[in-house]
Amino acid sequence: MGHHLPRRSQRGLLAAIVAVVTTGLLLAPATAVAAEPHPTLQPGRAAAEQEARDAARVAPTTAERATKVRGSIKAADKGVKYRVRWFTKDWTYLGERKVTGGIYSLSLQPGTYYLQFVDLRPAYNVRKYAPTDIRVKVANKPVQKNVRMKRGAAITGTVRAGGKVAGGAEVVAANASEQSYRVKADKRGRFALGGLPAGSYSLFTYDRKKQYVGRSTYLSQMGLGQVRNTAITLGTRAGRLLVDLSTLDGRVKQKVFVTAVSKATGQFWTVKARGGEAIFSGLFPGGYRMVAPGVGRYLPQSGVIKGAKVKSGKDDLASSFTWTRRGATITGAVVDQEHPDAGMEDVLVQAFSAAGALLGSATTDDEGIFTVTGPITSQEGITVKIQPGGANPPYLQGTFYCKYAAAETDGVRVRTGEDTVVGILQLPQLPTSQQDNKSNCGPDATAPRAPRPGR
Repeated sequence: MGHHLPRRSQRGLLAAIVAVVTTGLLLAPATAVAAEPHPTLQPGRAAAEQEARDAARVAPTTAERATKVRGSIKAADKGVKYRVRWFTKDWTYLGERKVTGGIYSLSLQPGTYYLQFVDLRPAYNVRKYAPTDIRVKVANKPVQKNVRMKRGAAITGTVRAGGKVAGGAEVVAANASEQSYRVKADKRGRFALGGLPAGSYSLFTYDRKKQYVGRSTYLSQMGLGQVRNTAITLGTRAGRLLVDLSTLDGRVKQKVFVTAVSKATGQFWTVKARGGEAIFSGLFPGGYRMVAPGVGRYLPQSGVIKGAKVKSGKDDLASSFTWTRRGATITGAVVDQEHPDAGMEDVLVQAFSAAGALLGSATTDDEGIFTVTGPITSQEGITVKIQPGGANPPYLQGTFYCKYAAAETDGVRVRTGEDTVVGILQLPQLPTSQQDNKSNCGPDATAPRAPRPGR
């Protein structure tokens, strides 16, 4: 027989949930919701993509049958390796894989997707193909969709900083579509950057020693297959900037990637902030604005860095940036399905968007209560998934020490800055045949138990 633990009743759990929500609203008053910030060139893009990859790995799976999508990758150069990435019709990242041999094959659920093909040759190869996107509609029959790769535009040149060759300088070509491509110069300051899509580019250059900066170089209307040579000179002494990071709740404690964008040049610097401080080096003189991802329950935000005024060769140590836009939260409680008066501790609770992206997660406390927080905006069709967490899943201590399965609640709707209460969710136990304690665990437990309501 397992050890019996007294637990709070469902009525008590409901009262506790209300108390959690009320306290949260009192501690974090709603703020005015500003328009979504306009994205800038590249800032935060790598971090955002990594978050999307992580979300794709843990998104709920579907039993819907997958369909094969195949095709040939047609290109002049043979033996090239590629990476194919697939996205939803609104460009939410779903997955990727490497392709060799010139033929790709994917298994996708019915729907509309974008496939992106990327040449994996080094960035300095001026023969490199430009990334190519195709749109596919998937139903219940196999789909063949071929793609033709074309040689991208290329930029070559040299970099000098402070009158000397700038070996190891990084050159970034950014376009208006938020795409950026980067390469490092060799020890003689020479660089080549191939595989660029057609369009106009701003070249941002970063001194390896972070001592000199310069304004961007603009190259307009580059066509596929075109090569342009340019000389880059960095002649201004760089400055440094320390920014204190906080939310309306206090100093930011978590590590977070943030980006400072020069008001004068549009050039950007991304660093990992620690302990509520972001330190930027090698900056162009002038004012700055911040592009920041969501932190905790606060939404991504872009705005002026208060007090930032970088001077050539100087340090600015008195600047700050504050997150003010609170996201939505989801609150509820988890009980044992077989013993509904038992609040479940250490249950992992995850919220997924309608597209399958992970919005946030939480773990229930000793009374079974949880609050999922994160940079969550107004939306419908959210799925809340509960599953065993703790140190030894699928085992959890409910009324008895048993093995538990997962459960989902669909169709949850939230609004930015508000809390949504999903009520009491029931965590199912695995079948009695899979339990160690068959007397007390599972729907067919052999020991007598109090009848459940509705049975």
